Amino acid sequence: MMLCWILISLFVGFLKAQEVIYAQVGGTVTLPREKKDSENVYVNWYRGNNLTLSRNPQSGIQGKDTKTHANLLQDFSLQISPVQESDFEIWRCEQHILTSTFEKTYKLYHVTIPQVPALIAGESLSLECQIESTPVKHKVTWIPPKNSDCNQINLKDKKIEVNDVSRCHSGVWTCKLEYDSKQTEATTTVSVIDLSSSQDTVYTSSSEVKIPCSLSSNIPWPILNETGLIGGSWSFTPLNDPKSTHSLLSLSVGSVVRWIEIQDTISPVKAKERELKDHDLSINLPVSENTRGVYTCNLTFRRKQKKTLSRKVQVEVLKVSSSRGSPVYEGQSVNLTCTLGHQLTSEFKMKWNCSSFSNCSNFKLNSFNLFIPEVKLEHRGKYTCELWKKEKMEVYADLFLKTEKAPVDIWLYVAISSGVVVFLLLLVVIIMCIRRYRQMMMYRRRKTKFCCCKNPQQNQKGFYKT
Repeated sequence: MMLCWILISLFVGFLKAQEVIYAQVGGTVTLPREKKDSENVYVNWYRGNNLTLSRNPQSGIQGKDTKTHANLLQDFSLQISPVQESDFEIWRCEQHILTSTFEKTYKLYHVTIPQVPALIAGESLSLECQIESTPVKHKVTWIPPKNSDCNQINLKDKKIEVNDVSRCHSGVWTCKLEYDSKQTEATTTVSVIDLSSSQDTVYTSSSEVKIPCSLSSNIPWPILNETGLIGGSWSFTPLNDPKSTHSLLSLSVGSVVRWIEIQDTISPVKAKERELKDHDLSINLPVSENTRGVYTCNLTFRRKQKKTLSRKVQVEVLKVSSSRGSPVYEGQSVNLTCTLGHQLTSEFKMKWNCSSFSNCSNFKLNSFNLFIPEVKLEHRGKYTCELWKKEKMEVYADLFLKTEKAPVDIWLYVAISSGVVVFLLLLVVIIMCIRRYRQMMMYRRRKTKFCCCKNPQQNQKGFYKT
């Protein structure tokens, strides 16, 4: 019994003689040299009983192992990077100054964070900082990713739980271990699969528009396939018919991932097929008035229950049109209309910019229309309609107004047409006058007739007007 206590005491004393150093496989750790004379000191670093690196004041630093991943810092401390599994043993620093010898022993211990598989937004995250047992006391603090400020959680335990993860939890999580006035950090990368869009509404007036949708982090497609990705889709709901939804594209998964067109579907818009090689899921569409609407990007995963990630993007098309078409002839009136196809809220406003003039104040303006009552040749030029949301211009659209002098044949056509109209009016007036005259003559020629009546009941004779 006494022997057991002696062995235990010797073992505890041996542990106390070693300085505890925690490290993570793949990380970096520094074994500090106790500061002695830096000019005349001889420094030898041993891994177990094997000399790894030495420093001689005359010949400099020498390495016994040319393949070593350890190196001496400027103060002759030993840095190991990256830490390998074989490094978790006893390291010894031996210093010689003249006839004096100083030794310091270190022992590397594991701090480990088990790797977490990729998660889908909405699932739960569990992280554990596993610390190899030693006599020293320690304190653990978790440091979330720099972008992780969405959920407040307890970060003071070895094991933490995060419910309902989102893309803000994606990134590098750090377990900060503090012990004996030292600290060590172990890290792990958490990947949260979610869809993101650079903007919820896209304003355009160009001939083609890119509708954004992407994975929130750049996760390789093989990992997505391993996570249970089974498909995806793009669909379209027109603004003028919100009850009607059209399928545009479906996602073909496998060694090659691509958007493919859905056959036998009738849709007012057509999207282009394309192969996907990164986290970008966006599509390109030709722009027309039919492009206005809400586009939905979906990814579907097979988990315990089928799970679908969705993002919606609304596309607004700004269009400028002329009531006269092109060209507009001198002397005509024209109305320029700028619209998104629906009524705007109070946070939006339209601004007109006339390149041919210092401003558009000479014309009749309102939010959507610019009215020119009499077009002149100098009105020719570019007219720009700008859509502003608060203090930011979202999009603008241009229209080039082409003005010309009215050709002679047009004036001739106008004169002949006017003459024909006048002739027809005169003819109608003459016919009406003739008919009126005839009616009056017939009335004058009509004679008064009399008849002789006999009344048997009365003995009266005479003539009576009938």
